[in-house]
Amino acid sequence: MRCEVVLSRSEPLPEADCWLVIDILRATTTICAFFDRGGERLYPAATIEEAFALRDRLAEAGPRPILMGERNALPPDGFDLGNSPLELAALDLAGRTDAVMATTNGTAALLKAAASDTPVLPVCARNAAATAAAVIDLERIGILCAGREGASSLDDCACAGLLVERLSERGAELGDGAILALAAWRDGGRDLAALLARSVHGRRLVALGFERDLAFAAQIDASDAVLALESGAASRIVRRR
Repeated sequence: MRCEVVLSRSEPLPEADCWLVIDILRATTTICAFFDRGGERLYPAATIEEAFALRDRLAEAGPRPILMGERNALPPDGFDLGNSPLELAALDLAGRTDAVMATTNGTAALLKAAASDTPVLPVCARNAAATAAAVIDLERIGILCAGREGASSLDDCACAGLLVERLSERGAELGDGAILALAAWRDGGRDLAALLARSVHGRRLVALGFERDLAFAAQIDASDAVLALESGAASRIVRRR
């Protein structure tokens, strides 16, 4: 088994048998929370405009999906909620088990990985163990960090390091990106909450009043959800395996 980490979505993707996509602050954490609350289908969109159009198209054939996401960490006008996993707790999901999501970095990273025509699994710290166990028999595991504004980010790198450590314990050979992520994780004392709080994105979220989101995102192995991005008739769909 070989594991490689791509530290931002602006970098080219090497060959892999699957891609684990991380945007711990906050898209993949929110996606995991959505499915833990009973969500069934989530449609990632590249832009705000595409998200509205996709929401409206899906509403023609069934219940109106929840529209969620962010631009610059805040919910766009007309969205049902932002990109906060804790906002889901206040939303009634009864009869609304579908969602459309558009975020600055996370959904773009998911769609980039999907363009490689290999299996794509959204992952965060909360479902790290479950996701790592689901891919352990593959030969080439790629981890894509969404990063921030086309550059690498400490928050995603630290989460990647957590995953790399899990895979290295099972004998994975590590590429340079994986070695860098593992070093960031270990040099940070394996203290994910502290690493998230130190990151540029984490500090911005705290300044905006989302400090509880960081604590939620830092909970390791709190979920058994294994999620997969699939090709639908007209768009990509995240489902629970």
